[in-house]
Amino acid sequence: MNTVKYADRLADHPLGRLAILIVGIAILVSAMMFYPPFGSVVWWAFPTLFVLKGVWELYFHGADSTLSVVAGFLLVLGGISRALYQLVPMDEFTGTVANLILLFGVFAMMYAKHYRENE
Repeated sequence: MNTVKYADRLADHPLGRLAILIVGIAILVSAMMFYPPFGSVVWWAFPTLFVLKGVWELYFHGADSTLSVVAGFLLVLGGISRALYQLVPMDEFTGTVANLILLFGVFAMMYAKHYRENE
């Protein structure tokens, strides 16, 4: 059995997916422990990935519907507001609003994808 078939077989089983998740988390934590600058990469990856996902949504699905445009803009705005929240000290209310923008963007993106699939 070659590696690709073994990986497919492992990913099809629920315990295999759990094992992959645990091994991935262990690798991430060990990389953060043994290489401390890697922690800042993980810290900034969260808002960066949301901005990139928002740009992806706008680029590939923006012309489809207004909901895709709103979802993309909310993801970009939410990623930027989350990055600013991590960069600049803010009070609790401002931090909550920064995270809620991101949350609304995620829900809008999920609804837009559901709407596109059922159209």
